[in-house]
Amino acid sequence: METWQTLALAVATAAFAAYILYQVRPRVGGKRMPLRTLLKAARARIDAAKDDAERATALCDAGDACAAAIGRSGAALQFYLRALRLKPADADLLKRAIHGLSKKPRALEKLLWRRLGSEPWTGETREVAKLGLAALSQVYANGLRDRIRSKALAHAREALEHKG
Repeated sequence: METWQTLALAVATAAFAAYILYQVRPRVGGKRMPLRTLLKAARARIDAAKDDAERATALCDAGDACAAAIGRSGAALQFYLRALRLKPADADLLKRAIHGLSKKPRALEKLLWRRLGSEPWTGETREVAKLGLAALSQVYANGLRDRIRSKALAHAREALEHKG
């Protein structure tokens, strides 16, 4: 190999290494607070909450902080589930949990199954059940790639929509 080829290869390798380091770098500075600080503030708000709506919002804030962190999807799942137990008919809480865990399909799948199994699909929780079925169908269609489950859940949602 000639000298200019070796030099070109070295420059390309260095550029690629710099790109990889840039992609996996930790987020430093900016407006983002450390996870420990966010969780401490969220836990203080959870303890100080006067009603279930305020407590559910604080639990979702803690869930959002954990969902954004690497390796904390289990903690995010638990915070979201606690919020959904407090207000089972609140579709906005489920939407927030779906958005927070959208990049973690296994955790989202677990959350949605637990949510769908915890409350009846009738009455005031009917809309939340339809939302959960739609989101779970999308998880299987996109993230976990299981077409059969995706179709089955889509059919369940359609049946729920057409029922009385």
